[in-house]
Amino acid sequence: MDQEALEILGMVKEGKVTPEQGAELLEALKHPSAGTATAVMSGGKAKFLRVKVDIQGEKDETVAVNLNVPIALADMVLKLLEGAKIQRGEETIVVGEYLKNLSGLEMAAVLQLVKEGAAGKLVDVNIKGEQGEQVKVEVIVD
Repeated sequence: MDQEALEILGMVKEGKVTPEQGAELLEALKHPSAGTATAVMSGGKAKFLRVKVDIQGEKDETVAVNLNVPIALADMVLKLLEGAKIQRGEETIVVGEYLKNLSGLEMAAVLQLVKEGAAGKLVDVNIKGEQGEQVKVEVIVD
């Protein structure tokens, strides 16, 4: 089994994605769409999308999302991340809404940059949330 498939299975095991979302990601690995397949290779080296979201609460509780996926899956992963729910205590955070409310960051804009071939650090946001939490978001294509 290839490394990307193992990473997806690990995300399912850790609860970062649902089994249904994992199945979609595995299927996308088998059949990348024509629009993204050409962006997978650049100079013979596979490209990856790396997304990190860290939320450090006032009581030292930490919520972290760390995704590393092939660029061919960027469309699906960013859409999943936008709707992803993180449980923090009794509060449920919808990642896309949370980031948009705090910083104006929209995943659709990030996805468009990725589709256009942008590389390097696309997003680097450090903000203080509504409840005093520190939020760090990074999106990197390498």
